[in-house]
Amino acid sequence: MNKVLLLFVMIIFIQCTHAQKKPKQELKKYKEDGIERAIDVKEVGVEEVVSTARYFLGVKHKLGGLNHEGLDCSGLIYASFKKHGIQMPRSSSEQGRVGKFIRSKNRLEYGDLVFFHMDWNKQKLVNHVGIYLGDDEFIHVSTSKGCIISRLDSEVWKKGFLFGTRIW
Repeated sequence: MNKVLLLFVMIIFIQCTHAQKKPKQELKKYKEDGIERAIDVKEVGVEEVVSTARYFLGVKHKLGGLNHEGLDCSGLIYASFKKHGIQMPRSSSEQGRVGKFIRSKNRLEYGDLVFFHMDWNKQKLVNHVGIYLGDDEFIHVSTSKGCIISRLDSEVWKKGFLFGTRIW
């Protein structure tokens, strides 16, 4: 019985260790495939884009959505930039390739984009995005709560954080 329990604990440990390393390995490949692509923000300031994102607070989640009838996380970013004539990629994975790469949460500044690998979608490394608001808060679109402000230091988001990018 004790050997079976020990074997079970070892298998769980190995799986957890492997699961933690996989996003790090994938991040290396993601970076090799191209990051820090330039984007023309024209004369638009960070506050204008953040204000537009805040305008979506309370809007429900809708996969592929881009307006007040519903939107998804990358749709929030896309629509917030597009309103000011800035052409962002549509997917969170491609949005993560734009701007200066920021590895540490401690270096994030107001208006930086924040990228996550969440367990609910393991098919892609980058599968969630939001805009950093300062003081460990970010605006994003939750599948269950719609467009909301959440805390980066909560267990869920702290665990899933990958990196940030600075557009300005």
